[in-house]
Amino acid sequence: MRRWMFLLLILSAFTLEALAGDTPCGNQLVSVTDRNPDVVENICDAVEDAEVLFQKCSLPALQRPTEIRIVDELPPGCVAQFHCGEGRIEILQLQAMDKQRNRNGVLGFLPIETYFKSIVVHELAHSVYNEERCPFESCIVANEYIAYAMQFMSLRPAEQLAIRNNAELNRHVSRDALNATSLFLTPDLFVKNVWAHLSAHEDICTYVGQITSGTIFLDRDRH
Repeated sequence: MRRWMFLLLILSAFTLEALAGDTPCGNQLVSVTDRNPDVVENICDAVEDAEVLFQKCSLPALQRPTEIRIVDELPPGCVAQFHCGEGRIEILQLQAMDKQRNRNGVLGFLPIETYFKSIVVHELAHSVYNEERCPFESCIVANEYIAYAMQFMSLRPAEQLAIRNNAELNRHVSRDALNATSLFLTPDLFVKNVWAHLSAHEDICTYVGQITSGTIFLDRDRH
């Protein structure tokens, strides 16, 4: 009897592991590790939206296998992480993300489900950004600019309009205001500056495409 109980426990463990295993999205490149089918569906919907948006804005298509793993904890102030070179994205589960996100930030008014899906798009944009065209030690500003641009454009027009009004995106922002110092020290201001700068362009996708192609550089040599 004990032996059968032991085998049953092992089988149960394997079953739970399988339930928590990777569920592929429609493109078969992105998989989601979570037991909640609603979470998996929401993420896969965001992946599909991201693919359409990336194609529209001339970003590289998703080409490498990427695992999106839902986790209970990330460092303070962080709601998601893209692990460069590992094909892995970690995203806080909804309740933890709702507690961790900046409620006073530019996206603080969004429903958590909408915010969550926009974060998926943001991290996927990181995964397709190609730094091979970067002539500097790092193009982190361009990387974040593109990710925030795709996050903003993934929102509904009414949500975009609310951000424009609340964040005063009608002001002029020079390219010099988009820098690594602002990104690390005043991240919420950096986001507002990105979207204000982006909003000044009639064809947002064309401008983003020029950044990804290496025609326009937002970063500079640090030496």
